[in-house]
Amino acid sequence: MSAFLLNVYVLRKNMVHFAQTSSESFFNLLSNVLYWNAQHGKVYVPITETMRPNSHSPFSRRDIVENFSDSLTIVNPAFMMRQIAEHVDKKKITHFHITSLNPIHLENMPDEWETKVLQTFRNADDRFFEKIKTKDSITFRFMAPLFINKNCLTCHAAQGYKINDLGGGFSINTSYLGDRLTYTSTSSNKLIIIYSIFLIVGIILLYYIETLSKRNRLAIETKHKELQDLNAAKDKFISIVAHDLKTPAANIESLSEALSVRFDELSEEERRSYIDLLVESAKIHIDLLNTLLDLSRLRLGSKQFDPERLDIRKIVTEVLEQTKLQAQQKQISQKNQTDEYYVKADNNMISAVIRNLVVNGIKFTHPGGQIIVKTEKADHKVIVSITDTGIGIAFEKKERIFGVDSNKSTTGTANETGTGLGLLLCKEYVERHGGKIWLESEVGVGTTFFFTLPIL
Repeated sequence: MSAFLLNVYVLRKNMVHFAQTSSESFFNLLSNVLYWNAQHGKVYVPITETMRPNSHSPFSRRDIVENFSDSLTIVNPAFMMRQIAEHVDKKKITHFHITSLNPIHLENMPDEWETKVLQTFRNADDRFFEKIKTKDSITFRFMAPLFINKNCLTCHAAQGYKINDLGGGFSINTSYLGDRLTYTSTSSNKLIIIYSIFLIVGIILLYYIETLSKRNRLAIETKHKELQDLNAAKDKFISIVAHDLKTPAANIESLSEALSVRFDELSEEERRSYIDLLVESAKIHIDLLNTLLDLSRLRLGSKQFDPERLDIRKIVTEVLEQTKLQAQQKQISQKNQTDEYYVKADNNMISAVIRNLVVNGIKFTHPGGQIIVKTEKADHKVIVSITDTGIGIAFEKKERIFGVDSNKSTTGTANETGTGLGLLLCKEYVERHGGKIWLESEVGVGTTFFFTLPIL
């Protein structure tokens, strides 16, 4: 739980840090474009349907008109920023606003939040960053000041501004939906179109840095999620193994101690009973250790995997012969209804899968029941099914039956015990062959396990 809370905290902190640094980078980009325009004094662009002359322009030669195709108009810094803001807002990527306490144009009027922030600015390094959380989204509001320099006086001297006066600022809104940036879903080509406006001031480099930062953040989030899942699986697995190892070990210890202390007091029959229990506990302990060893070797890639041409009916026949005595002790009949299909598989692994599923069926079937093994061909694979008439599996356990958290050993209908990891091992072995394993079950009626193998 502590590891989960730590990962959640780190993810949330990274989200806030990314929003703040992204807003700062965006502000730096916008302010550089603004000052670049102001530095050139007069920047002319063609007059088009979407680029009309600015009625608030203070310049005497606002337009240059020779003929329609060569008509030009001045774009001053604030007007250019409004144009860019409108373009960005249409693309639904983010929202920014150039504003001032004493604007020339009404569209640059600050809202209530912007007014309060502008009144707090004292120097160029001041920044304001705020998180606004609602039921369905999170919005980060960022604002930074713009101070008057010599070039800005071309437009703003008439308003009484002087160099180093606070001219206004940029406010930038970044919206999140849950834990994802809404603007990051925009495709790369749309981002290129938007940032192409700033090509003249080196936008290609800045765009590359921003894109790389976004990719790194997504990669970190993915790795955090993978680590979180792995940590949870590891903790559950260790808990199960520790429990299953402890029980037979405790039985061996207590039985050995009882034999040692009370050996002379016990009858021959009692001694034999104690020894039988010791053997059974030791067998369970060894089975569990062997299963764990097989799982670890398989996951580390050190377990030998030697697929060959095998007759699946022959393997089933051998397994049913091996489990015959165990089934007879509970008066459970075993039926082999398989056909002769040849598959490409590792003999030891597939024998272990079938044996585990058959033994599992015997374990949870009442005396007088039956186990049926069948095969059928589908596409380019063989489907093997092992059906029992046992107690069945509850619906809520079906989805987790092959997971680490569901492999705690369960006592059978005759109080049989097991390692609790058999189904997990079956899943690992089947998937190693490129197959699938699943089940169908009804409580009180029985269970059928299915798995597939590549056919030859």
